Amino acid sequence: MMEEYAVVVGGMNMDICGMPAERPLMRDSNIGQIKQSIGGVGQNIAQNVTRLGFPVSLITVYGDDLYGYQMQKECQRNGVSLEKAQQIKERNSAVYLFVTDETGDMLVGVNEMNICELITPEFLEQRLDHINHAKLCIVDANLSEQAIAYLAENVTVPLLADPVSITKAKRIKPHLSAFDTLKPNRLEAELFTGVKIDTIADAKKAAQIMLDQGVKNVFISLGKDGILGANQSQTLHVSPFKTKIVNANGAGDCTMAAICWCRCHDIDSLQRIGWITQAAASLALESPRSVPEITPEKLDQKLTQVLLAN
Repeated sequence: MMEEYAVVVGGMNMDICGMPAERPLMRDSNIGQIKQSIGGVGQNIAQNVTRLGFPVSLITVYGDDLYGYQMQKECQRNGVSLEKAQQIKERNSAVYLFVTDETGDMLVGVNEMNICELITPEFLEQRLDHINHAKLCIVDANLSEQAIAYLAENVTVPLLADPVSITKAKRIKPHLSAFDTLKPNRLEAELFTGVKIDTIADAKKAAQIMLDQGVKNVFISLGKDGILGANQSQTLHVSPFKTKIVNANGAGDCTMAAICWCRCHDIDSLQRIGWITQAAASLALESPRSVPEITPEKLDQKLTQVLLAN
């Protein structure tokens, strides 16, 4: 395989997005666009990091249906290695169906990720040596708690986590002390800490609680309020970049990928990481796809454009 690489363990699915042309009418048919693309939190993160120029091995499962073969081809085209993934015979691939409003902000989503239950501790044990030779390992909470527990107990390289959703974040909560880096959103951070986050000060308090629980680096995504980064040495809030939103789905995954990319390149300045995450999120929000056409050059251009304007 590649000489230096990151590992992502998580979900891969087919995204089906419906975007109304005008303000959506509930319980009625809406004229608009329907788009299909490869998705899944783990896959999105893997694809973003690969586009940024760092090799990624995606450990996941997918079906032998039409979607499975499409995703296999897309990963190959995008440079995401499926060497340690597994295609499961006679199983449907995971699918994520979502509908946005006319601005691109998500209204509702339905996910069928049952196939991820096949990522068991036994499945992971067969790939542990590969994981522990990586630069780092990123986990998404589409995995079962048993799988997350196995990784928490056995992975020796830095372990990073994306909680995915409030429901799935509960699988990570008992194992917080094992994680080098955690990227919850506002609601997930509230779940982990019991702190209601209405202000930046609240976010700082929540971050400190997670640090006290053993997490080394915390990045709380605050949506329109940017991101708050914290470690035991420093806490720093970075405001979002001014952006015209085309599609809000995927910005969180791109933010996580930016954090991972920074760690792969040993960037440890919270200020620098914060700026890079907001540049990445801005590029994602401006793209109609769940994974934008992100490159280091586009990241630099966005950073330069915003920082010079300020």
